[in-house]
Amino acid sequence: MFPVLGWILIAAVIIILLIFTCVSRCLSPVSFLQLKFWKIYLEQEQQILKSKATEHATELAKENVKCFFEGSHPKECNTPSVKEWQQISSLYTFNQKDPYYSMLHKYVNRKEETHSIRSTEGDTVIPVLGFVDSSSINSTPGL
Repeated sequence: MFPVLGWILIAAVIIILLIFTCVSRCLSPVSFLQLKFWKIYLEQEQQILKSKATEHATELAKENVKCFFEGSHPKECNTPSVKEWQQISSLYTFNQKDPYYSMLHKYVNRKEETHSIRSTEGDTVIPVLGFVDSSSINSTPGL
């Protein structure tokens, strides 16, 4: 009797999740093809960001080691501030007026206007766009 109830509970949860996923995708302001493009964009952005971050960290480490052994002062190295890292790491919100594909995209485009990417009127969190915040760069081995 109890195993049957367990399987019924599991089936009910799976059906509810399937219905939720279907409804959220149907009500999404973003089309299926745009979602595919968005995912490709994010993958490329993450790969390039990882590559550039690795390159920058390597140059900085080389400069610091060189200065340590030579007893010299390091040259100027342009690294983003803590505030800038926090802004591109914050929760993504979607705005139909300004459809940015990531927080980095939003930061680069809004930085020139207001020096901030805080939420503006019309920004909403949309469940179907959850993949934007769950970037694979955080789960990549070696980081």
